[in-house]
Amino acid sequence: MFEVQSTNLVTPVTSNLTSLEQSVERSALALIAAGPKTDRKYLLQWNVRWGAFNLIGGKVDNTRGDDNSFIRAICREIEEEMGLKSPHDCYIVEELKHIYLRQYSHRDKFLKNYHFCVFAVDIFPGLPLNRSRQYTFARWLSTGRENIYVSAQEICQLKTRDNRPISLTTRHILHALNEISYGPESG
Repeated sequence: MFEVQSTNLVTPVTSNLTSLEQSVERSALALIAAGPKTDRKYLLQWNVRWGAFNLIGGKVDNTRGDDNSFIRAICREIEEEMGLKSPHDCYIVEELKHIYLRQYSHRDKFLKNYHFCVFAVDIFPGLPLNRSRQYTFARWLSTGRENIYVSAQEICQLKTRDNRPISLTTRHILHALNEISYGPESG
């Protein structure tokens, strides 16, 4: 069971968070895609702790200098997880959406509230790469983690072509962004 609520409004977050806001896990995620909408591929990264592929990103972590900022968090996460620095190696195109989920945490063994801020990110903005070269570069980009481009169909099925798991959270996020559709409403 999950609940999705979203807003396109960008509201500043202050350092004076209420106790309710502190109980929400805040994360920044990167939507890195290649190709036209009808044949788009999405860059995911293997998460050993979750045992699944996920969107690249992570928690807003003030101990690492994020200062409650989603944009600082996504820049830090892209550098840590892919070795890319904005604006030279990647470009944060825009903030797409704030998405709120309440879902079961397998790690913590209880329902948790999540606030995701999703950013559109271009990688290698200065390099003229065709799709196959972009896929190759993405596989090379890793600080010990595996990167892979997957189709909307693979995400809807929660499995890569070689049958490895894709996280349910990734599917929820891309559905909330209207990037994919699944279930009875998709026909």
